[in-house]
Amino acid sequence: MNSYDTQDKASVEREDETTAWKGHFYGVYLLCSQSLDPRYRGKCYVGFTVNPQRRIRQHNRGCDFGGAKKTSRKGPWQMVMIVHGFPNNIVALQFEWAWQQPSLSTRLKIFPELKRKKPREAHFDYNFRILSRMLCVGPWNRLTLTVRWLETDYERGFEVSLPKQIEIVSGKVTVTASQRKIGGTVGAPTPVAWAPECHLCMQGIDQPERSRLGCTNVTCRLTCHMLCLANYLLGDEPGHYIPVGGECPLCETRLSWSGLLQRKRLLLGLPEELQDRDEAEEDPSDGPDVDSDVEEIESECESNN
Repeated sequence: MNSYDTQDKASVEREDETTAWKGHFYGVYLLCSQSLDPRYRGKCYVGFTVNPQRRIRQHNRGCDFGGAKKTSRKGPWQMVMIVHGFPNNIVALQFEWAWQQPSLSTRLKIFPELKRKKPREAHFDYNFRILSRMLCVGPWNRLTLTVRWLETDYERGFEVSLPKQIEIVSGKVTVTASQRKIGGTVGAPTPVAWAPECHLCMQGIDQPERSRLGCTNVTCRLTCHMLCLANYLLGDEPGHYIPVGGECPLCETRLSWSGLLQRKRLLLGLPEELQDRDEAEEDPSDGPDVDSDVEEIESECESNN
């Protein structure tokens, strides 16, 4: 394993454990084999999960218990890192596919050096090199993602500067449906006293459940069309459809776009938990890496041009 800069490692935010709300966690993870068999030891596997703890148990128990065929009888495996914070499963699955297939991804074609592993390069080093590039290209460099180290032995600093909204942390993550464990921070949201019209364009909001957004500050009455708020948050970033974040136009609370979308879904009710995807299922295309909310923004922008 390559050495890494100790200052970079020290800058990683330490967490003993964090808890995520069931039905709102979408992660793409990297496994490394700890097999005693030299044919498999050090090999890596990239996958998607809605529950990391359950998924690693499945991989280590084998394909008969929900694990992937490619990892069966080649472990034990360690889940060494996971990227999460995706707005939905579609975006996460497309990220997973590009990480697995960098030579086929249209997003990564500008990096021909990612097409194959270098001579004598460890499998982990190769996968980490791919990830480093992915986080710096669109659309992923516009998302508020978290890169979470799960095994400290593998931690290292990124050789490229990541977008400022991407957080790097270290510590386990648990997915739960218990509001007590989450402490009320992601649980049932406080009812919102919506205004009858958009605070930005001063027009009424048709289909509010689909197109209305507000502030994450529970005391703020901000009410906006999704497109109006997106354009406001984009500010001085022409050419983009998806904002990263910005300040609330009413209370000046710092907002993240992914946080706004998550709150919107919580207000509409919790979705059913998705299942982890095996490599035998269909490939998500390397098409637009957006969720339905963002697709609506893009289509509205194009129709207004």
